[in-house]
Amino acid sequence: MIVDMRYHVASLVAVLLALGLGIILGANLGRTVNLEMEKQIDRLEQMYQKNRDVLQASLQIKESELEIARQFQKTIIPGLITNRLIGRRIAIIRTNETVNFTYAKELVNILRQAGADVTSITSITKVLNLSDPQFKTELVDAFDIPMAPEKDLIPLIHSKIIQIITQGQGSFQLLYLQNKELVQLWGDYNRGYIDTIVFLGGGTIPESNHQKEIDLPLMDAVRKISGISMIGVEPSFVTQSYMRIYQQKCQGTIDNIDTPPGELTLVYLLASGKWGHYGIKDTARRLMPEVKLNY
Repeated sequence: MIVDMRYHVASLVAVLLALGLGIILGANLGRTVNLEMEKQIDRLEQMYQKNRDVLQASLQIKESELEIARQFQKTIIPGLITNRLIGRRIAIIRTNETVNFTYAKELVNILRQAGADVTSITSITKVLNLSDPQFKTELVDAFDIPMAPEKDLIPLIHSKIIQIITQGQGSFQLLYLQNKELVQLWGDYNRGYIDTIVFLGGGTIPESNHQKEIDLPLMDAVRKISGISMIGVEPSFVTQSYMRIYQQKCQGTIDNIDTPPGELTLVYLLASGKWGHYGIKDTARRLMPEVKLNY
């Protein structure tokens, strides 16, 4: 039985009201009424204690059931994904600093369990600001592009970043950005071409929501390269969802990537090519794609 917390709050309020009423009536009607009110208050307190105990027991049962479900999911997932992504070469781009880097590492783990070659995680969580003329000149020289107005330069920089990640032929320009604390690099950027980019976005505070300045131009750059699949994912807990923009640009999206169903969905989406928008939020079309078991 699931017990509604609001019921118990109401019970507590009732106890307090009864106590106040007892004081008022006792002052006016004498000790006999006071004794009767004390008995009623005792009965209400006993009822409240009993209901609280029921609630605690119910919550313990539900937590135990959830933990069993989590352990079950973690146990069966390796058997469901083994060798599903052999031959796939994948890079991850993390675009919001409030989504901890550990979630990107978890993506690496699940994709490698499925047989994929995950080459890199590139965290691009800060908006490029070209207001400093010296930095602007250094950036143009580092990326070997012609000087241009800021509105034209930024798309060129994003295109160069995507080319570096997808071609896997060196990263000295990315190292320059890392030295400027504009990106964080993990992995090997010299391992050749990739076929898939997973964007890990979403945020927990409005100030970190730079999807229009970061995600959109990067995704537009990916769409100009043929043969690259693009998946947009975010954890279920984010308050700043990127799903609507991701669904405009990506072949597939997953809005609960921090959960076992979300991890399993990522593997099957890439393995089957049945693109769609999956998860638990109102932007999702279905919870998961159809999973076929082979024995």
